Amino acid sequence: MSAKTLFIGPFSPPFAGDGVKNDYLREGFENEGINNIIWFDSIRRESGIFAFFLRLLKLMITSKQIIISLNRDGRFIIIPLFWFLSLFSRKKGVLYIIGGSFDKQIEQLSSFRRKIFVKMLNRLDGIFAESKSLQEGVEKQGVKNVVMIYNPRKDDGFRWRLTENNKSKVVFISRITDSKGVTVLMNAITEIVNDGKNISLDLYGPIDENYEHFFYKFIADSNGTITYKGILKPDEVQSLLTQYHFLALPTYHTGEGLPGILVEAGMTGIPIIITRFNALPEYFKHNQSALFVEPKDVDTLKKEILRLLEDDKLNKTISSGIIKIVVPFKLETVIKQSIDYLEKYKWIFNKVNE
Repeated sequence: MSAKTLFIGPFSPPFAGDGVKNDYLREGFENEGINNIIWFDSIRRESGIFAFFLRLLKLMITSKQIIISLNRDGRFIIIPLFWFLSLFSRKKGVLYIIGGSFDKQIEQLSSFRRKIFVKMLNRLDGIFAESKSLQEGVEKQGVKNVVMIYNPRKDDGFRWRLTENNKSKVVFISRITDSKGVTVLMNAITEIVNDGKNISLDLYGPIDENYEHFFYKFIADSNGTITYKGILKPDEVQSLLTQYHFLALPTYHTGEGLPGILVEAGMTGIPIIITRFNALPEYFKHNQSALFVEPKDVDTLKKEILRLLEDDKLNKTISSGIIKIVVPFKLETVIKQSIDYLEKYKWIFNKVNE
């Protein structure tokens, strides 16, 4: 007999990192025959806030096993609520950490609040971090039962190769905002064009409202070199990546963990240029599976872009390297790891195929 299981987290749309991750987790669990989980979308779409919260509270009270997969604001609401409810009835819980700065968020709490919040976290059976550095950072705050489970992606089977049709075409796929490195990238592309090189940049993703005016003006001034292409659905990403020479993501976003787009890039084998920032150097190696640049450094970014434009052998090396890097991120692997840990914590599921 399975225990009632509740999953709390945002789902797509919008197609942001947290929602896409949860979409894949849901697909993975259901592919394993676990189809009796209640999937609660933490994005309030239609109901009033009071009715929305009451529905969530009722589900949390009646559920014996609760999976939490939320970003910062959601974590600081749901984890204390889980802890409070667990005082009155036996509940099991795990947390998938979304983003790469949870340890810093805990550290920024006052000494008293940090002590209380760590106690609440330690009521959970397990905490799933996306990187080794994040795992160590959270453990340093006194949190126990932290293990590493990668950010999952499904391999759609599309494979990149460099051709005359995609050569010199650069793609950016992420949130369109300054901290994701968009301005740095557009400046680098503009300077390369001004130096007489043939190159173009296409950008995909939701645009931050406070960045929109600057962004569209920059595009207009680029005379067709830089183009905004809209928002992609998850099942469109990998096939689209094969249409480009390489992906550039010079991010310095504070909460950056491992962006899912880099895993998608690895699935296809497209070369990437990324920043030496947060946990990214933990996953990739310079000149082997990625090219690294320093955050906000236009000159170094230009240099690495030119290397890919001019060195076909380097492209092949990085393509081969990144494909090997992302093997542990495949959806089937991540779900198997998750289920193994949940069974270790004595969670009970009924599988359809058993």
